[in-house]
Amino acid sequence: MIRINLLPAEYRRGNRIPPKVLAATFGSALAVAASIGWFGVVYFGELGDLERHDTAVTAELTQKKTKASYYDKLEVNRVDYAMRVQTIQDIGKSRRVWSKFMDEVVDVVNNSGDSERHLAWFEGVTVKTDKKNRAATVTLPGAVQGAEMSKVANLHEDIQRTPFYADVATKTAPGGKYAEDKDRVPPDSFEFQLQMQFKPMVAEPPKKKPAANPKPAGNGNK
Repeated sequence: MIRINLLPAEYRRGNRIPPKVLAATFGSALAVAASIGWFGVVYFGELGDLERHDTAVTAELTQKKTKASYYDKLEVNRVDYAMRVQTIQDIGKSRRVWSKFMDEVVDVVNNSGDSERHLAWFEGVTVKTDKKNRAATVTLPGAVQGAEMSKVANLHEDIQRTPFYADVATKTAPGGKYAEDKDRVPPDSFEFQLQMQFKPMVAEPPKKKPAANPKPAGNGNK
């Protein structure tokens, strides 16, 4: 006998999905969804941390590059300043302060008012300087009042005690010639010419040794 089931498919017992299968499928789907959610949270969380760390590192690197560039400029300025200072010092070492020299000569002439030791005067000063090594020759024609030659020697001794005398290489020996001028009181004096050779301010470069003459080639005759 033929039986026809007119109920809809979902109500038919033979076509229903077992509850265990539905539960297992739903559980699997839930587990997959949870895994995807957890992976997304972890992935995007770590990605955000990495992006923030990358931003901080990039900013720090940019700041260090700026500081390094500034340091390089300071180093260039320091080297340039050191070269300028050295140049100024070299120029200063190669020049004499003649005003200081004249002040010290005047102090010797005045001798703190002690005319008993010597009473000297100079009629002029001539300075000749070598342009290459800055050596100088100073000539001071003058006189010492009195008829005692010892006062000329006293003047030379006082000159040798001055600070500038450390730069003097050679000096004329005490000497002079007697002179008399009735317009002076006393009329006696010793006229002299003091000449001092100052040391070079610039060291001269060493002279090159002449090349040895090659031996003449023999003509081969014995």
